[in-house]
Amino acid sequence: MKKLNKKQSVIILISIITIIVLIGISIGLNVIKINIANNNYKSANSELNNGNLLPEYIKKGITLGGVTGTLEELDTFDATATEEDILWGKTAYVKGKKITGTKVLTVKKGKESQKIFKENTTLLDDYGNNVKVPAGFKIASDSATNVTDGVVIEDANANGTNSSTEGSQFVWVPVGNVITDSNGSTVSIDLGRYIFDDTGKETLVQKAAEYASETQLRDNYNESTIGGYYQELLKDKATSNRKAKNISDFIQKTTNSGGYYIGRYEAGDSNATDNARNADSNDDNPMVCKKGVYPYNFITQVQASELCQNMYSNKAFQSDLVNSYAWDTAIIFIQKFSQNKNYSNKEIVQNDIVKCGEIYSGEETDVECNIYDMAKTPGEWTTETFFDSESNGYTVRGSVFMNNYHLPSGRDVSLDDNTNLVYLTCRTILYL
Repeated sequence: MKKLNKKQSVIILISIITIIVLIGISIGLNVIKINIANNNYKSANSELNNGNLLPEYIKKGITLGGVTGTLEELDTFDATATEEDILWGKTAYVKGKKITGTKVLTVKKGKESQKIFKENTTLLDDYGNNVKVPAGFKIASDSATNVTDGVVIEDANANGTNSSTEGSQFVWVPVGNVITDSNGSTVSIDLGRYIFDDTGKETLVQKAAEYASETQLRDNYNESTIGGYYQELLKDKATSNRKAKNISDFIQKTTNSGGYYIGRYEAGDSNATDNARNADSNDDNPMVCKKGVYPYNFITQVQASELCQNMYSNKAFQSDLVNSYAWDTAIIFIQKFSQNKNYSNKEIVQNDIVKCGEIYSGEETDVECNIYDMAKTPGEWTTETFFDSESNGYTVRGSVFMNNYHLPSGRDVSLDDNTNLVYLTCRTILYL
């Protein structure tokens, strides 16, 4: 082996020293880093221990700052609930998104929410009575929340967007056992045809279930002198198909639903600008049933029947001109639950035709259980027919107008021609 000279030995020695110094520096730096990390860790732990970090904020199985997490993440992507499955205003998480419930179960919540029901929906009033709301309607903002005070529905879009009947209002008339207070007390209302004495006491003459063997009913006020009788199923001699749309269907659906709807106001011409509206002059104007509209005036029974029956073509429910069962049972409803126990004989003389829900100067307001003017404004056509040996005519109900004597419970007759109209109007019913 060749011996290194002095110069080579010095170079090797310098190299070894350099390597040792570099190694020392590296070790020193790592020690410094470790000390810094340890100090930072201790500082972080100290800060966490002194803070408000809670286990439920940390994922389960993870320890942070001496706190062991308990939070369990829930996978909501297999959830199937929709807004309509959750009560109105309540929230939930479905498929990773927060949703707000739209389901309404009570009349009160329906009124508060102003929800438009997409299908026929049964709600409960304050006492537990059923109220069946038709598709396209909502609970009116001024409705009662129990049936005894008058639950009002309002057309929101029953015939589609921008419906011509929008704003029309109807009041629920219950039949069967009606719960009247929070203690569960009940009053029974029979769907039927009635007569009333001068104290308001009613006599059920024709039960709805026995409609097929209909009683030939005489007006109790004129029973001794009247030359004919009133009958719901009777067809007029001069015209056809002016009876109720389907009295059997009305009775069956009303019984099954526990009630029906009667117009809150008389039906009217939505575009009328005065108080002498005849349907012939406004064929293109939609029929409505709402406040602030002039009621039809000088309208024939045939026109009234056609307009009411065609007011709604929705298959979810039916509309019709008021029949004798619906009119009489509405009087029973009012006398049972309003302060006026003799509404059947209420007499208000009215001197001019005014808009629905309004009154002529100095006259009395006629509203009971949220139903307006069954004892006021023009007499109202029904689908009941008057028969005698000489001619037929149609039954008019309600009103003392311009000194013409009619009462809510009374029956009068008018022929369906332009010489006998004398301020006559109509009212629509709904059943589902």
